[in-house]
Amino acid sequence: MKTIFLSALLICFSLLSACVYKPTIQQGNILEQSEVNKIKPGMTKDQISYVLGNPALNTNLNSDTWYYLYYMVPSSGDKREERLILHFNGDVLQSMEGTIKPETEE
Repeated sequence: MKTIFLSALLICFSLLSACVYKPTIQQGNILEQSEVNKIKPGMTKDQISYVLGNPALNTNLNSDTWYYLYYMVPSSGDKREERLILHFNGDVLQSMEGTIKPETEE
């Protein structure tokens, strides 16, 4: 009787161990299209920091390039990666590149 109980208990634990919660993982700056649409060439670093916050990645090698990165792995579904790279000339935004950019108004 004891062995049947222990066997049943072992089977229950092994079945429950398969039900593991997998959390959603988010890293970086959450980039909303409405906020990115406010970014225009000619804006200063302070203005961009006010709209988007501080960049996720700062490098000492080139302070005239800011990297806004966002990475999300949901508990179910496809992962999401976005990046916005801003290039400055001194304190003024010159150009942008990345997977998310300001939408042009028609």
